[in-house]
Amino acid sequence: MAACAGPDSETGGSSGIDAAADSVPPASLHALKWGVYLPASESFSESYGQVSDIAGAHPDYVLKFAALAEAVPAVQLREISGLGATPILSLEPWDPPAGSGGDDATAAAVAQPDFALSRIAAGGHDVGLIRWATGLRDLGFAVVLRFAHEMNGDWYPWAVGVNGNTSGDYVAAWRHVHKLFRSVGASNVQFLWSPNVPVANQTSDLAAAYPGADAVDILGLDGYNWGEGDGHTWVEPAALFDAGLGQLRALPGTQPILISETASAEGAAAGQSKAEWIARLMSHCSSQERVMGFIWFDANKERDWRISSSQAAQAAFAASLAKVV
Repeated sequence: MAACAGPDSETGGSSGIDAAADSVPPASLHALKWGVYLPASESFSESYGQVSDIAGAHPDYVLKFAALAEAVPAVQLREISGLGATPILSLEPWDPPAGSGGDDATAAAVAQPDFALSRIAAGGHDVGLIRWATGLRDLGFAVVLRFAHEMNGDWYPWAVGVNGNTSGDYVAAWRHVHKLFRSVGASNVQFLWSPNVPVANQTSDLAAAYPGADAVDILGLDGYNWGEGDGHTWVEPAALFDAGLGQLRALPGTQPILISETASAEGAAAGQSKAEWIARLMSHCSSQERVMGFIWFDANKERDWRISSSQAAQAAFAASLAKVV
């Protein structure tokens, strides 16, 4: 995984997509939905209950990752829906590197020409895609499909600029997948288009890979505060998200916007507080036009992204969430 990539890939309550800083007038705030990525476990029920207790509210969404070659995780998706949450399924067209659990986008993982976007658009993976489309259709409840996310980075084989992929190839591949799902009657599946926040040395024009309002139900945006180290610096929520949010709002269409992956490291220097970052995130999201919620990446991975990484962070999350849900 490249240094700027989101810490996402897991290979290994509501239906559908439908703290505040004192400087933001309460009248400008709107209610948010929220969700969580939970690391793979035998039971989502236990981990869902634990994070609900920590946050003081039940997540509306649970984010899960799966590779295209994998079987549809029907049991887990049913469990998530049964808890009252909507599953958000990040479907990744690649073969995760052996032994990595899908967590590290190594050079070998990125260099997978079999998953070039032009091949997807030409029908080279239709067997697998139709299997997913019919499997999700047959669940009979709302599922959000987040296909080939963070296409504007360089850490996945489906990314623009990798394996010969162009923005036009991405649009063609997305529209092909959307057409397949609709052709089998998977009307319970909504499509979430989810670029990464624009970062230096990566594709900054999100519009070029936008598949169109007729093929996208929800706009997403991924972004993390990595804190200091490994080439990163501390970044506050407004600085992290505002440029990308502006680009999303300028696209054709009026879809809701979801912060589809986010989290913060603990601060390592004076003035760097994860607790304060959490409060600012929720306040800022709640004040932003069309932003309807966020998904927190609750895992101890490249950083300790968890809500419970410290007592201060945990308390801030619960107090801030109570103001915006």
